[in-house]
Amino acid sequence: MYSKILVASDGSGPAIKAATIAASLARAMNSSLTVATVAYMPRAYAGDVGSEMQEAYLDEWHSVLNDTVDVAKKQGVEPKSKLIEGENPALVLLDEIKANSYDLVVVGRTGAGSKGLDIMGGVSRKIAEAAPCSVLIVR
Repeated sequence: MYSKILVASDGSGPAIKAATIAASLARAMNSSLTVATVAYMPRAYAGDVGSEMQEAYLDEWHSVLNDTVDVAKKQGVEPKSKLIEGENPALVLLDEIKANSYDLVVVGRTGAGSKGLDIMGGVSRKIAEAAPCSVLIVR
């Protein structure tokens, strides 16, 4: 049914659960799986930090990506991985979705920036509204 699946991760609990489910689906459907993480610096710090701090942020995003890839591997899937730099995670992910013609995108209901009371986080909401393919929102 789905041949190309993308799971977006910011390292949050819902994103890790989304990666587990995406990997299980990819294994069951013999689909390719890509894990994507958008490396961005919060606006409060953008332009106000030195190169060492920027490198620390990038290292942290690499760690998020690697941890999410490990979750997929535990489900028996060998995913591709993409660390994409950008300021707006939703727009960057939508560009990735469109450019690579994914059949299914899997995201957590809320992300690391959520206060836990939100029905749906901003990134997952924007992807659900604008993606040209099916989107699975994981609680």
